[in-house]
Amino acid sequence: MRTTRTALAAALAAVLLAGCGSGDDGDRDGAGQGPDGGHATPRLPVPPSFDGEKGWDEEAGRAPSVTGAEPVVAVGGTVAYVEPSGDGYAVRVRDAATGKVRWTGAAYRVPATDPDAPGGPSAPRLTAVRQGDRTYLAAWAVGERTDGALTKEKETVRIGVYPLDASGDSVAPLHEVEIPVNTQEGSVQARDGGAGLLLSWRSAGDHRAVVDLGTGRVTRYDDPAGLIPDCDSAMCAGSTVVAVTPDGPVVGGASGGIRVPGGWSGEDIAPEGVETGRTFVGGEQNGTFAGVRDGMFVARWRAAGSAGSYVWSAHDLASGRLLASTVCDDDGPDTPSAPVASPNGTRLGLGLVLFDVRAGTGRCLAAEGDRPGVTVTAVADDGTAYGTTGPGAGVVVPKGTGTPEALPGDTLVPAAALGKGALFVRRGDDDALLLSVRQAR
Repeated sequence: MRTTRTALAAALAAVLLAGCGSGDDGDRDGAGQGPDGGHATPRLPVPPSFDGEKGWDEEAGRAPSVTGAEPVVAVGGTVAYVEPSGDGYAVRVRDAATGKVRWTGAAYRVPATDPDAPGGPSAPRLTAVRQGDRTYLAAWAVGERTDGALTKEKETVRIGVYPLDASGDSVAPLHEVEIPVNTQEGSVQARDGGAGLLLSWRSAGDHRAVVDLGTGRVTRYDDPAGLIPDCDSAMCAGSTVVAVTPDGPVVGGASGGIRVPGGWSGEDIAPEGVETGRTFVGGEQNGTFAGVRDGMFVARWRAAGSAGSYVWSAHDLASGRLLASTVCDDDGPDTPSAPVASPNGTRLGLGLVLFDVRAGTGRCLAAEGDRPGVTVTAVADDGTAYGTTGPGAGVVVPKGTGTPEALPGDTLVPAAALGKGALFVRRGDDDALLLSVRQAR
């Protein structure tokens, strides 16, 4: 695999030399061409559904990853990423089909960090959120406070908010937000929270804040239990805000249970086949929030009458309405994570489960016989899914049979499905971020 990646990086470097040198490749003519419009696209080992020689490539420079999370998102027919720019970083957005630059952000400066900290300063991370009828990009990073304020918060999270439909060569953020925090190392996360960017961190407990990306307003939730006046204090202790709807936050209990105070509750939206009622075995409530994407969320429930079995479901975030469900004996991640969605929004995947929210069906990809479980990384509009069963073990789940099939060992697995292709993300030997889009056959 190292040999393949080395050769690939070398091929890309040759193709991209002109564009990287000038810093302006916005005149790219279309898919299948390099920045100078004349070179053939290097062949990539991609799944059979894609043409390894048709598409576009970009070497985005050395933007460090953080705990394996690359600063790249595919959203709304674009590929957006963070790249070095002067003494900082910038957000750049390309048309997913052609590779042409739609816009480039002004330089983003990472907050100051402790020079003695291991690894040194990192690049900002990038999160996409659809809020209302508009999609936003949030570039964010954590660093030390330098404003001299005498408070217990020693760090800050700096967030630059950009509308996805911006245009220009040096786009200023729509909002610049700084949120003081006091954190345990590496605990800060910012993800799609539904009706805003949800920031979470740990410091003597879990903390949450939501950024309204349209206005830049920040709402902190330091006492989620206080949002539920009718809840027994013992049951609500340790509750956290796990998402936010237009009508208010979604509160998750420390031992299960989800609800929007004054709105829907887990008892009302639970799918068939799960434990129900207000009295729960061992004092635990049923229903665990697993992740939100594009106005939909995934939840996990203990199945009725079967210890260790679970029902997974997809719901509309605003109303709680059930969209699809499936039985899957996997208890999922300990904290909410980001689902993957098809470009047209009809398919949703998280971990080992896949949903067709239009048809109202679900699919479990947990281990079966000699086959290990499949972690979904991308799903196309037709329902074809891609994922892995472990490092270097790519899998395709065809739309027809739904039976996972192993891909050849050197095959790149899509990081995201696009309308008529897929995005592939990897690192060169010099740690440069390499982006490739290949067209569907």
